[in-house]
Amino acid sequence: MIPQTFIKAIASEHRISSAELEVLSLAMEGESVATMAANLHISEDAVRKRLSEVYHKFHIEGRGPVKLTKLQQRLIRKYQEQAELSTLVAQANHLQLQSSSASETTQAHNYLDWDSAPDVSVFYDRSQELAILNDWIVNQRCRLISLIGMGGIGKTALGVKLAQQIQEQFDYLIWRSLEQAPSLDQLLTDIIQVLHPQRENQQIHGLNYKISWLIAHCKAHRCLIILDGLETLLLPKELVGTYAQSHENYSQFFRRFGEENSKSCILVTSREQVREISFLQGETSPVRSLKILGLGENAKLLLKEKKLSGEGNWHSLIEIYGGNPLLLKLAATTIQEVFDGNVSDFLDATLFPRNVTNFVRETLRRLSDIELKVLREIANQSQPILLKDLITNLVNISGGDLISAVASLRQRSLLEKSADGFIVSPVVREVALS
Repeated sequence: MIPQTFIKAIASEHRISSAELEVLSLAMEGESVATMAANLHISEDAVRKRLSEVYHKFHIEGRGPVKLTKLQQRLIRKYQEQAELSTLVAQANHLQLQSSSASETTQAHNYLDWDSAPDVSVFYDRSQELAILNDWIVNQRCRLISLIGMGGIGKTALGVKLAQQIQEQFDYLIWRSLEQAPSLDQLLTDIIQVLHPQRENQQIHGLNYKISWLIAHCKAHRCLIILDGLETLLLPKELVGTYAQSHENYSQFFRRFGEENSKSCILVTSREQVREISFLQGETSPVRSLKILGLGENAKLLLKEKKLSGEGNWHSLIEIYGGNPLLLKLAATTIQEVFDGNVSDFLDATLFPRNVTNFVRETLRRLSDIELKVLREIANQSQPILLKDLITNLVNISGGDLISAVASLRQRSLLEKSADGFIVSPVVREVALS
């Protein structure tokens, strides 16, 4: 029999009233509608009405007795999951004590699962970003961190290099690409099987259980989990950070991991910031976000590696492409093949070969209609434009919608902001107006 304390707790989660709780408790004891009515001194119709509200709040579908059976089965399963989870948490707490004690005398064994992480043997200096992230993860023990930046800016390479530098600080390191947009259930099942291979052929319960299992494990062991390419889970043609319906439960997962105490860290890379991280992040919060910008002068190492000439114009090339390593590599390919490696000749002839504009165009295709209108208005300006002037120019867009669109474009790294206003990079301007 399910304890009354559990029934009351889950009823509270589903906003069940005290009157509805009375019939729910009796229903879980297997009482008939007639018996419930007699015990509660109400009519059978009143019992059915209360049960109908309970079914609605628990999202139980079906007809007649089938709905009651579904409700009973669901609550029994939830109770069993909670009982198993309580045992798991107790075991995790015990393991945490053992782990703390053992670490004083022995060095922890590291389990590394790099999966499809790319090779970063060629890496362009990101010493400042690495120092910040190292401090956040190793010293400040941040639990959830996002690396945000335009496609090709080097988020993935930075994540790999960081993980290589700090992997000895962790019992487990797991790298997973989100390129194929796995469901949260698939991802968690995969990670749990890495952390606890003995569970591979066992039934692992519902999604909430898996989230709780992983968090419990991350309390007992120091784990670094890197999830690369979060933008694949997000909807195109919407403002930044809107999950596709099939992936909305990632929001709950990240929120719980960010809020619940843990000795581990999840690092995500994304072209777009997600809302729960924006909401939870802060200078003193264990949830942080780092915007990844271009390489700046360090990009000259890339151009040197490509054996380009016209070094006096390298700075101009880097500025035009915002120091984006991938865009610079794409441009360098054209410079080598068509201009014999001469940057000066390239800049005299063209700024944006098709392989570059195609890449940026794919990024802009994800924008909502309102974002595109705002981006094109800014791209049309020869000088930075202030927000108040944008509002004046775009009279068909409400002030609130325009501000949301500007914020969304900023979080996609498509707008640059200075004291004089907003501006877009030359390559984004070229594509936005084409």
